[in-house]
Amino acid sequence: MMKSNHLALLLTILVFASPLGSSAQQGAQDVPLLMLDDAVSIALSNNRLVKNSVLEAQKYDFQVSTIRSRRLPHFQFSALGGELLQPFDFTFAKGAFGTYPGVGPIPSTEAKVHTPAQLTAFLTGGMDVPLSQQYKIGLGIRATELGRDIAKEDVRAERQKIAAEVRSAYFELVATQAAVDAAREGVRTLEEAQRVTQRYITEKTVLKGDALEVDARLTKAQYDLSVAENGLATEHERLNQLLARDLATTFRVDSTPEEDTTTLSLEEARRQASENRPEIRQAHLKEKQADYDRRIAKAEYIPDFGIAVSYMGVQNVQVLPTNVGVAGFALTWEPFDWGRRHNRVREKSNTLAQAHNGAQETDSQIGVEVGSKYRKWKEAALLLKATRTGHEAADEEFRVTSNKYKEQAALVRNLLQAQARSSETAFQYQQALSSYWSSLADLRRAMGEE
Repeated sequence: MMKSNHLALLLTILVFASPLGSSAQQGAQDVPLLMLDDAVSIALSNNRLVKNSVLEAQKYDFQVSTIRSRRLPHFQFSALGGELLQPFDFTFAKGAFGTYPGVGPIPSTEAKVHTPAQLTAFLTGGMDVPLSQQYKIGLGIRATELGRDIAKEDVRAERQKIAAEVRSAYFELVATQAAVDAAREGVRTLEEAQRVTQRYITEKTVLKGDALEVDARLTKAQYDLSVAENGLATEHERLNQLLARDLATTFRVDSTPEEDTTTLSLEEARRQASENRPEIRQAHLKEKQADYDRRIAKAEYIPDFGIAVSYMGVQNVQVLPTNVGVAGFALTWEPFDWGRRHNRVREKSNTLAQAHNGAQETDSQIGVEVGSKYRKWKEAALLLKATRTGHEAADEEFRVTSNKYKEQAALVRNLLQAQARSSETAFQYQQALSSYWSSLADLRRAMGEE
């Protein structure tokens, strides 16, 4: 009984006294502190996926400018220079250009004009000003602008996704860091207990079974610490990757508060989601875009009518005019298309109906998703409350058991079990706290918040 009392008193002192704790805390202070809001801000500014989505949306600005240029006059010019492959021969019969009194026939005899195979040049140029096409061009511009708006919603969706991933990674890192700290403290405690126990074994003041139990717990604690540290290193790299930083960048995270004091109802969450979710906005924009595509298909019935100026020049070819210029109106119309335009309009009408159904389905799916995330958040809140109560009970049991050790009214095994239970419930509480905030982050993402 005296041997057990010696070991019990030793373990009690080691549990409450951490001679290495102050130095470990001092080392942690040298590592930069990364706050949650700062991590989200850095990710939204530097994340590569967010940058790619922004660049993709910017492509539509150039597409809109390209389509708008079609409203302006269209100029074209071509030149062909080279040697004729064969000569040009023209024969004009006698009187081909008429017979006139006092003059006679022109030409008076059969005339032959010969153009040898020599260097020649052919020049053509023109300008077209669209008139009736302005309506179709305007529809195309608006459809492309809607595509740009859809791409901007992709940017918002990517930002929300990255922000939610950063928050989840941050909360997981907080829980893992707490587990690593607890594991390190447990290893230090058991290492010191092992050292003193070995001395007591030499002095034959403790039992061999007690020493073996301490050794077994130390080995298990070292394994748990190794697993926790590996997980912590991976989560550090994951968060650095989301922030587009060097994977080896060192930092520490701040502890999370107990609970969020925001009161939020399911109806309010769904209302915000219907206003802010990029998927809902995209679905309605695609519906509008499908309507413009249908109107563009109907506009194909309108003839193309505009102002045209054309020029043609021929050099070193006999008989042919050197310069020919024409200015006037140009009309292009296909009266018979054998139902092609009608079928295209019907096709676009079906696409519009599909887009309308897709918008309604997206609204319904988002409502279900928000409800699921909201209920998981409430479940996480209940689990957090339960684990907090369990942790407080385990701490109180550990305190009572420690006092009994001092009064020689408990065994060493009781102290070890109480300490292990306290550590386990502390880890469960940190996990529940991380799960609570991760669930809240998922709910906010489902509501369309960044």
